[in-house]
Amino acid sequence: MSRAVWWASVLVALAFTVWVGISWSMAEVSLSCSKIGESQSWFRCEDRLVDVLGIWPLVGLGLLLVLPPVVAALAMRRRVSWLVVAVLVGVAIAGLANWTSLWGSLLFAVLLAALGAVAAALQGRPAPGNSRERSVAAT
Repeated sequence: MSRAVWWASVLVALAFTVWVGISWSMAEVSLSCSKIGESQSWFRCEDRLVDVLGIWPLVGLGLLLVLPPVVAALAMRRRVSWLVVAVLVGVAIAGLANWTSLWGSLLFAVLLAALGAVAAALQGRPAPGNSRERSVAAT
């Protein structure tokens, strides 16, 4: 169950990154565009992010959001899952610190951290009936 939650987090993070790159405009990440409606001379506020910034910042955004859940899904250890939740909280704090740029979209990691906390809490619990069978087998 928890592995499925981690993989769902990966898919959600990938979908969010693609959505940001394709549908967000510079007005959504540029403080000068959103405050006064003016941009620097080489782009317009209604230009798409991928057209202005290129693909590499979006690849970086995707890696920061996708890699922690992938690690947790592959490791399937409770400690690793809680460590990944902490990393995702750190990524969200980095997004808060950079809220006036593209990196402000790292705040999306709050949702991923919440999903990860659910996965980590569910992980490692024995299935009902298994603990009784183990205690009987141990005697």
